[in-house]
Amino acid sequence: MKILLPKLLASKKMTQAELARLTHIRPSTVCGMYNNNCSFVKLEHIEKICKALNCGVGDLIRLENK
Repeated sequence: MKILLPKLLASKKMTQAELARLTHIRPSTVCGMYNNNCSFVKLEHIEKICKALNCGVGDLIRLENK
């Protein structure tokens, strides 16, 4: 699974800090997702990010074959 947060934030001209502030998700959590360096993601966070960035789950997360 790959989280496409860098691409989405760039398209919205938004920083990680702005997303964290807007969604009330800890900056360290946003950073971990941004860098694809997290072992799990809360569904609540996915929902908040999708609402803040006006995107769908498929725009945020891509499943990859291993």
